[in-house]
This record gives sequence, C-alpha cells and structure tokens, in this order.
Amino acid sequence: MRTEKRLPRICPNDRRDNIIAVATEIFSREGYGSTSMSTIAVALGGSKATLYKYFLSKEKLFEAAIEQCCLRVLAPLRDLRSSEEDDLETLLADFGERFLAKIYEAGALDVYRLIHSESVRFPDLATTFFHSGPDAVLEELRATLEHFAASGKISCEDLTLAAEQFLGMLRGDRHLRFATGTTPAPDATEIAHHAKHAARIFTRGLRPC
Repeated sequence: MRTEKRLPRICPNDRRDNIIAVATEIFSREGYGSTSMSTIAVALGGSKATLYKYFLSKEKLFEAAIEQCCLRVLAPLRDLRSSEEDDLETLLADFGERFLAKIYEAGALDVYRLIHSESVRFPDLATTFFHSGPDAVLEELRATLEHFAASGKISCEDLTLAAEQFLGMLRGDRHLRFATGTTPAPDATEIAHHAKHAARIFTRGLRPC
C-alpha cells in the first residue's frame, strides 16, 4: 500500500518543496484532470486552506511541479555554452550523454507521459512544459552552435533548426519506444555509443565547404 507524505512542521521553503514533491507524484499517478487540490491536501495531511497559502490554484501548483522537474533535468546541461572545449564533436557527445541519461530517468518519463496524455484537454500544460524544459535546452544548444559558427568552425544558415535536429537525433526512435513501454532504458554504454554516433554524424554535416 502506498504511504502518502505528510505535511511536516518545517520552514516555509521546505514545506513548499514538500508540497510540490507530493503533488508531482499524484499528478503523475492520477493525471492532471483527475487530481484536485483536495486530493493533494489529504495526501499531505493538511487542509486546502494551507495548500492555497502556497499555491493559488491547481494550475499554479502544476506549473511549479513541472518547473522543478525540468530544473532537475536541465541543471547538468546548463554549462554547455560556457565550456572551454573547442572540439564541437567532443562537446556534443558529452552533452548528448548527459541529456540522454536525464531523459531516461523515471521522473522525466513521468512528466513526458503526463504532458502527452493531458495536453489535448489542457493545452496550457504543454506550453508550461516547453517553456520550462525543452525550449531552454534548445536555446543552450543553439547558442553553443552560434559560437562555433562565429569562429568559422561550422557553417549553418539555420542554427535553431540544426539544434532541433541534433536533439531529435539524440532522442531518436529509442526514446519513443521507451516512453510507450516497449523498450527498456539503454544502459550507460548504449547511451555513450548513441551520443557519440549522433555527434559525429551531426558535426560532419556542419563542416564548412
């Protein structure tokens, strides 16, 4: 039997984090539409009045949950553009390994499935997700490619499209199969091979003529 987390006597910031953690678990299990603030309050062992002191609505609580999940996934990827590595293939292979390791985590899978299942009925959920997660990764990668383009090491007319295509190469068919439960998550060796292969093909396509 699942034991829900109770709202402890802790400082406001820690209590807020605890609310988000419990809410994320319930959103993932029950879905956004089927989850109510009352359900979350009961799971926390508190009242709706206390819950509303921290979050004015279920939508705001969901936004905070998605932002925190995305931040956890994105944190190891934020240093891409500031890296001193001057070989793009090496840089992208390392980035690819970290990116793949994160998107195959159970928590990231829960968010991915939740967005896909609820975004038709609640399109604002997808907007929140893309703003907090994928768009930030895309911009980090685009800015990195811009740096290499400015130094003449690569040639590309549409850096945003190139960044989108590299991320697509990393996710590939494997991640879709994983998300639908038909294929297990790859191990570290498989992830490293996939990332290096994608980085090699991608960078060779960007070499100046």
